Amino acid sequence: MSQLEKFFKMKIYDIAFVGMGASSLATVKLKYSNSDVSIIGIDKEFNSSRNNFFAFWLTDWMKSFEGVIIQKWNKWQFYNQNIAVTHESVSSPYCVIRFQDWKKYCLQNIHNFKFKENMVVKILKDNEYYVITLDNDEKVYAKKIYDSRNLETKKKGLKQHFIGQIINTLTPHKKNIATLMDFRVSQEEGLHFMYCLPINENQLLVESTVFSENVLPEEWYKKQIKEFIDEKLQLEQFEIIDEEKGVLPMYEIQNRNTDTYVNIGTRGGATKISSGYAFSFFLKQLISDTNHHHSYWDKWMDKIFVHFLQHNHKSEYIFIKMSQSLTGDEFSSFMMGIADLKTKIKVVLAMPKISFISSFFRSLLS
Repeated sequence: MSQLEKFFKMKIYDIAFVGMGASSLATVKLKYSNSDVSIIGIDKEFNSSRNNFFAFWLTDWMKSFEGVIIQKWNKWQFYNQNIAVTHESVSSPYCVIRFQDWKKYCLQNIHNFKFKENMVVKILKDNEYYVITLDNDEKVYAKKIYDSRNLETKKKGLKQHFIGQIINTLTPHKKNIATLMDFRVSQEEGLHFMYCLPINENQLLVESTVFSENVLPEEWYKKQIKEFIDEKLQLEQFEIIDEEKGVLPMYEIQNRNTDTYVNIGTRGGATKISSGYAFSFFLKQLISDTNHHHSYWDKWMDKIFVHFLQHNHKSEYIFIKMSQSLTGDEFSSFMMGIADLKTKIKVVLAMPKISFISSFFRSLLS
């Protein structure tokens, strides 16, 4: 105990996690599980029943976490009104982990961790430590902070926003391939697609996702999901057992990290802005102990791609064209940021040339 703690009779933690999402849990597990530092986690909803999905392709650095994976798919599909594309990969299947399983895995055998179920109102730096004020006016003191709280997205920035429903079917649904993008839905509110994962023979995740600047009323997504279930999945008897939702920025997050204040997760720039995937990129950063989630090339490509999406009304074309141009292994490597030069060139060539050049120059000016 420091002299300051003795004098003021207050506890100063070595580490405080503000927000206890997947990235904070991973940091506790991978950086501090064998440490004797004192840790506190602060999150208003940490003990809630939230159980959202984290998806990724199985790469070398993710194989350590195979025991937490609840489902894998060696095949995945893309649809628009005229085309269906199926990818297959034996070496890099598409996988999902659920939050509650991840939480249990990360906190197993962690003995130096305390928790407060509160909202953080204010954080101030006071000499050698931070003062964290909670919504009950209590104060928590810490020498270092990891901040993974949700970001307030820009009003005019492109966003990926979604609502997903987990449904149980009365009889087996017979779907065994993951659907990553199905564009056979309304395109009136932006680039809109359905994402559908068969979790087991009687359970599906069905998610309505939109790329646009404006987040829509919740009932809009739910209506789209219902119509998709009725018309495309043709399921008559089912019940909704859970729900997830989110808003992800499709623009680069500028960080101002210091040695003692570190933004992590989406807040720290882990999200691949062209796709919304973040979970595996943050873990890669932790495992390799680097300061970067994405290569300069990938960030540049993403920036051009997002400009293309913003200025082309028929953007679904590029996703279908890209899926047609790549094999399953090439597609998974590109999405996970480990594609070789040949695959990257294939992606560039899949884009309409005039639109690509226009998006390239727009990205230079932004």
